[in-house]
Formats: sequence, C-alpha cells, structure tokens
Amino acid sequence: MYKNIEVLDKKKHNGIKFDEISFDVVAKNIGVVPVGVDEILDMSCSAPVFISAGDNKEFIAFTGISKEVNIYNNNTAYIANFVKTYPFFNIIIKDTDENLNTVIAIDTNAEYVGKNKKNTILNKKSELEELANQKIEQVRALNNKREISRIIVKELEKKDLLVKKDFRVNVNGDEKIILEEFYVINRDELLKLDDATLALWAKKGWMSVIDAHTKSLNNFQKIFQTK
Repeated sequence: MYKNIEVLDKKKHNGIKFDEISFDVVAKNIGVVPVGVDEILDMSCSAPVFISAGDNKEFIAFTGISKEVNIYNNNTAYIANFVKTYPFFNIIIKDTDENLNTVIAIDTNAEYVGKNKKNTILNKKSELEELANQKIEQVRALNNKREISRIIVKELEKKDLLVKKDFRVNVNGDEKIILEEFYVINRDELLKLDDATLALWAKKGWMSVIDAHTKSLNNFQKIFQTK
C-alpha cells in the first residue's frame, strides 16, 4: 500500500473505482500514521506518539514494523482517521513557484483500485460520488487537525524543546535501527518555560497534547507484545 500514489485528477481517474476494505487491513500495512491533534490522546493509549522528522514536522504514531508485529493485532487499538479514508489522503507538493500546496491523492494499488472495483469515484458529470466525497471530506477535516498539530510543533521548535531520537532493537545480539529519526519533547526544559507561556498553552489545550505524547512513549514495547 501507498506505493502507487497519484494526485486525484478528474480526467485521469474518470472511470476508476475502489473497493472498501477493512480498517485493520489498511492499518496493518502502515507502520507510521499521521494523527490529528484531536486523536493524540486516543492514539497514545495504544501506540507511541512522537514528532516526525523533516521540514513539516507533525505528530505521528508508530504502529508496527510488519503485519505480524503491529498494535492492530489487538482489536482494541484506536483506528486513526488516516486509515479510515483509504484510498484517499493528503500529500504536500510544490507548485512551479516552489510554494507548498496540500492536495488530495489516491493510492492506485491495483488490488483495491481500478476499473473493475465496486465504488465509483466520479460520476458522468465528473462530480464525486457519495462515498468518495465522504472520504475526501474526512481527509480535509483530518488535514485541518493535522495543521493544528504542526502549529504546536513549530512553537515547540521555537522554544528549542525538541530532542532528536532513534528507535533501536536488539535482534539475536545485533542492534537494528527501526526508526532512524524522530523527535520527542524535552519535558524538563518545557517546565522551565515562563508561567505566562505555560498558562497560554494550557488554555489552548496544548499541555494535554504534550502530556499524552510524553506518556505514550512507554508504548514502544506494546508493539512487540501484540505479535
């Protein structure tokens, strides 16, 4: 999954259909899931939630290293909204002026997307059919929540509160890097911030997000317990 990514195009994808598949099937094919700011608390109960690397940092959840070693082998794990919108999702691309734009994309995985599938994406008027439209509206709603998490992360960066980490495991005496780079919040430095900043962040609800992130880091071991 997510290897045949294309920007959704009314001409190119006219006549293309998609099958709905079980959320847990999608989930087990994703090792890292972007989460909206409103999902961080729920996601933190099952998975470690940390901050992605790169220029557009946001909160993401680490859900597994394979279909067999994955939190979604436990049917009580929270299903992220990103999973529910498959095969549609957001990507960020640069336009001719080098500006970043968020657009709707589709995973054209032939197993689930093609001309002989069940659900039509576009009707004869090149308008979105109901189910496709519902999923794309969910994508847009999720992206709005993800944008809030990006704003939080930018403020954390400004305050120099992010610490780079990696995740390593020992396999038969050999150390393997599972996640090469991600970021966590330095809680000790966070608590040294001035009272006005902490009060403002608490008022915005950011402190509960930070607390959920911090506590969730104890969940790395859960991934290997769900095998």
